[in-house]
Amino acid sequence: MKINVAYLKKFAAFDLEGADLKELLASIGLETAETLQVDGQTVLEIEITPNRPDWLSHYGVAREIAAKNSHIRFQPMAVDDVVLTANEKGFAIYIENDADCWRYSGVIVRDVQVGESDLAVQKLLVSFGLRPINNIVDISNLVMMTCGQPLHIFDLERLQGKQIRVRRARKNENIRLLDGRDVALDENFLLIADALRPLALAGIMGGLDSGITAKTRHIFIESACFDPLVIRRASHLLGFKTDASYRFERGMDVAATIPAIKMALLMLGQKKAPFYFQDVYGQPLPTTVVPLAKDYPGRLTGIAIEAETSAAILQRLGFKLQDEGSRWLVHVPSYRVDISSKQDLVEEIIRIHGYEHLQSQMPLAANPLLRIDRERETIQSLKNQLVDVGFNEVINYVFQSPEENALFDPCSQSLSLKNPLGKDFSMMKNSLLAGLLKNTALNANQDLERIALFEIGNAFGLSGGEIHEKKRLAISVFGLQQKKDWRCRELAFDFSYFKSVLVMLGKRLRLEFAFKKHAHQAFVDSCCFAIEIDGRRCGLCGEAKPEFCRYYKLDKPVFAAEIDVPALLREVKENRFQMWKRFPTVRRDFTFLMAKTISYENLRACVERLRPEVLENFELTDVFQGSSIPADMVSFSMAFTYRSGDRTLTGDEVNGIHQEFIKQLVEQLHLIQR
Repeated sequence: MKINVAYLKKFAAFDLEGADLKELLASIGLETAETLQVDGQTVLEIEITPNRPDWLSHYGVAREIAAKNSHIRFQPMAVDDVVLTANEKGFAIYIENDADCWRYSGVIVRDVQVGESDLAVQKLLVSFGLRPINNIVDISNLVMMTCGQPLHIFDLERLQGKQIRVRRARKNENIRLLDGRDVALDENFLLIADALRPLALAGIMGGLDSGITAKTRHIFIESACFDPLVIRRASHLLGFKTDASYRFERGMDVAATIPAIKMALLMLGQKKAPFYFQDVYGQPLPTTVVPLAKDYPGRLTGIAIEAETSAAILQRLGFKLQDEGSRWLVHVPSYRVDISSKQDLVEEIIRIHGYEHLQSQMPLAANPLLRIDRERETIQSLKNQLVDVGFNEVINYVFQSPEENALFDPCSQSLSLKNPLGKDFSMMKNSLLAGLLKNTALNANQDLERIALFEIGNAFGLSGGEIHEKKRLAISVFGLQQKKDWRCRELAFDFSYFKSVLVMLGKRLRLEFAFKKHAHQAFVDSCCFAIEIDGRRCGLCGEAKPEFCRYYKLDKPVFAAEIDVPALLREVKENRFQMWKRFPTVRRDFTFLMAKTISYENLRACVERLRPEVLENFELTDVFQGSSIPADMVSFSMAFTYRSGDRTLTGDEVNGIHQEFIKQLVEQLHLIQR
């Protein structure tokens, strides 16, 4: 919005210039984006928030300046002397739906002379960023920039049927706009029409066939207030905005139509009554009335604000106050379409009173209903852990193609959309893995060698006619775990590394993941595992099937996992403080042969089942196969750490506990000690 400073001073006399003026405007919420000099005139380009259409005029800005400084008076143009009466018969205005057009006012002015505007008016319009056209059109633009109300002026002799109709467009109607473009219409467009044809797109742009020309003698001036949603929808469908639509789609002042017409008549030199006037206001909009306790501004802001100060600020902003003792009934002016609650009123009071009065410290408050969101806390912990080890989070759509759904599970019943954006987005995802592989392929095509990704999102399915939606955590790795450099050799991702990442995630939540052999359509048979916690399954992991990878043109293995987040959260225990164990640890090693038919998961489960009370942790330190080892066996080395929480363990005591523990382990798994 461009504001001509000299023109602004006609409605609020002040002597501020430059930085002081911009600081004043900033204090009331009007940021100055740019200061221009246009033909010797100072013009401010100010940023307008969408909720304040009243600022889209010199009146609106002048009113705010006068409200901020009680010594400055807001002085609008005097138009009360302009008389509006209906002298001419035989012309009529019709509104087909009051919901589309809340008010429509119009006058007929005869015997006008079309020509160039005065040089001062032309210079003023240029400073606003508008192009002077002729004295009639220029007046409508000047009124809009002055008071904010857009006008449209028709050539009266080009109207047919002696009427104006505000109606929706009909199918197959067309209109050629003033800028020469042809628009095909439908019921989404609101029109200004005569008895036979469309004349203008309501609130957006006039038609070429009814515009002002050099031959125009008689004019019809329109001043209306339309439903903002109707104008916004039409403007979006057209793909362009005009100065008028920019204002109408934000909400206009329903009381401004008559003063705007009077202003236009005054600028035309028409002080006497026009030949025709009609104001169609079928269902007058009620005045918004907001109760406001006199002490509420102080209670809400936490600072002392006198009732007299609040009342004076509201009155300078144009609000009318009805005193009811301990409260006011505040009558909101029609141009303030953003005010609907007492909190809105307090915001206006503190905005004008000055934000600098607000205290900087946080208020003390207690919330008895506050509860820690364990789910959010746990998910954030998982994200942090993955990011810390070099994974990147991705966010994908919840839609994908039927082929991608079938890659994960061709047998499941998928959820299809009734109105998809396209075939590639026609199904709700039954898994997050397809999206991760697509992201992996996209990054691989950019020559990235290490691609480690994760996503937390929802997967959908149908079962028994019911829709199921579950939050999932999906993780994948592709390419190189370690690039080759002078310190180490190149190392590709493998399942051992990927499994260690999953185990680490479990440890982060103080959970022990067990990996049980499993079979699933999305994973290679030899590398597919169910992730379990105390025998309860919470996810799947393994190597993605080659056909899954080939679909996305990936030529290297992808190791992936998908975890059911609610199932995981059910196993997470509340954090409890544990005293640090200050006594020393004792380590004992054990090397043995174990049959290949026994999985490490069986070994781990057996250790957990037999573990002595003082066994703090254990770990696998070495795995060996070779000519010295029987072909059907594997050599393992494990380290066991013992510690007591209340005393120092002696060597003999640890030896006795360790030997008894190993004896039971050997017996149950038929191990051969080396």
